[in-house]
Amino acid sequence: MPVNTMVSAVVTCFNSIKTIEKCLESLSWADEIVVLDSYSEDETIEKIERQIKKLPTKVRLKQQAFKGFAQQKQDAINMAQYDWIMLLDADECLTPKSIKKLKKWKTRPFDADGFNLPRIEWVFWHWAHPWVKRNEFIRLFNRKKSHMSQDLVHESIQVDGVVKKLYAPFKHYGETSIQVKLEKINRYSALAAQQKFDRGKRCSALRLFLYPVFYFFRQYFIKRQIFNGVAGVINATLNSYYAYLKYAKLYELQQKKD
Repeated sequence: MPVNTMVSAVVTCFNSIKTIEKCLESLSWADEIVVLDSYSEDETIEKIERQIKKLPTKVRLKQQAFKGFAQQKQDAINMAQYDWIMLLDADECLTPKSIKKLKKWKTRPFDADGFNLPRIEWVFWHWAHPWVKRNEFIRLFNRKKSHMSQDLVHESIQVDGVVKKLYAPFKHYGETSIQVKLEKINRYSALAAQQKFDRGKRCSALRLFLYPVFYFFRQYFIKRQIFNGVAGVINATLNSYYAYLKYAKLYELQQKKD
């Protein structure tokens, strides 16, 4: 018999004026939408309030000071009414085909505690080529059997149970320009280096020299950034620069400690 699984969509945001409406509109199939804002300084709140007017019984807006990526998302999940959670960042949105698939999923008995969904990346000035390997992330999950990792950066959902794949892609507008990516690289590499250092990991001079070369090869050929043309070359190069900067900052932390 058909079932009706109740789902809470959860979104964290800050200064997300360009993407927040697309994100929330793609989540209108959910039974509620919880938005946790970190006191945005642009017109993000106005955009959210516009969606509240459209879906007054679904969208709930909360605000709190930013506590870090992982804790902010965990707090938003804790505010949800239902156990099944659909988690998106404010610069992400579901595709129309994915929305149809998720609507069908809600009416069927589920056989997993979490689902990996593929992400389609915006690469500076166009969407990634379909042949580029897509990263997958757990974004649909039962919160009773899940928790947010406590990573300083690249936080993720950890499921204590069965995880399966669900082909319901979502789009990511995360890196809209080279400048945006460079700013993110500098910020994220510092957090990643500190996290590695705190966990007792260390970097040798040889790794600092060789790892970025390997990382470029993996990005460009194994993950098939080659199909993204010039944007793929730039993206693979900047990703290898991120790898280099992460370990260079870790190496610097080691020297300061010594």
